[in-house]
Amino acid sequence: MNRSLFPTSVVTKAFTWAYQELGLSIKQASEILGISPSSLAQTTLLGFESGTIEYRKQLAFIRMYHLLITLSEGDTDQMRVWFTSYNVSLEMSPLKMCKEYDGVERVADQLRKLKQSCSGRQSALATVEFAHQEREVRTGARVH
Repeated sequence: MNRSLFPTSVVTKAFTWAYQELGLSIKQASEILGISPSSLAQTTLLGFESGTIEYRKQLAFIRMYHLLITLSEGDTDQMRVWFTSYNVSLEMSPLKMCKEYDGVERVADQLRKLKQSCSGRQSALATVEFAHQEREVRTGARVH
């Protein structure tokens, strides 16, 4: 097993905390990592070996989550709404984007840009929810 700055069990616990705070299920979390829910459940205590793709994705997700905490000023409800709502820049919800190959990094990049552009403003996370499916005509938008 490779030595790491972050013990594998600690990374997995932090990842679990982060996805649960965002209201995600173990199924959704496993889709982000690209593994089965049973594989994620089996590694809950020990974690993934450092250097594996799952370990790196967990670290990236934790970093993205910390950016989200900062921008929402710790407002869990605001974080959940933003993470699951359609995002114009991503052309899908951040949750859906995170399930793609480099999706967590793309979401984190957008959060970094928001952080830079909104420094000093009260609320950095302006979310737009759409009542219809993402590809349908987007009428009835509500801004939070």
